[in-house]
Amino acid sequence: MDGLKDFKLEQVLGFYINRVSYLMTEEIEKRFAKAGLNIAAQDFAILVRLMNEGMVTQARIIELMMRDKTTITRRIDGLVKKGLVARVVNPDDRRCMNIKLTDEGYAMLETAFPMASGFQNELVQGVSDDDKAVTIQVLKKLAATLMDLR
Repeated sequence: MDGLKDFKLEQVLGFYINRVSYLMTEEIEKRFAKAGLNIAAQDFAILVRLMNEGMVTQARIIELMMRDKTTITRRIDGLVKKGLVARVVNPDDRRCMNIKLTDEGYAMLETAFPMASGFQNELVQGVSDDDKAVTIQVLKKLAATLMDLR
């Protein structure tokens, strides 16, 4: 228990990483809602991944999003109900479903993406390009270390 009395949570990287992530998610979801978009930040991220990757399996989305199967299944179910994505039988393995972006999903991205991009720019406007590059580099190293621990 040595050092416990001197421990300051505010001096731990994870504290700020979690806080920034939470606050960013909360803010972008507020902005989406204000614009009348019925979409969560995680759903937006799935749509962006589908736009970039094309039609993929649900397993690939799980891998890309680094979330558990249950969470991604629930998110995709919601996106299907909203008409933003569709499940399509995989021609190579009929037991497997592919997920693809629908026209409505593309339309959602056309509206939501400028908002998310603008928010990102607004968020980092006071941060130098060098500081952004260093921050990204450090976070990538931390992510790689954590992936190695899996």
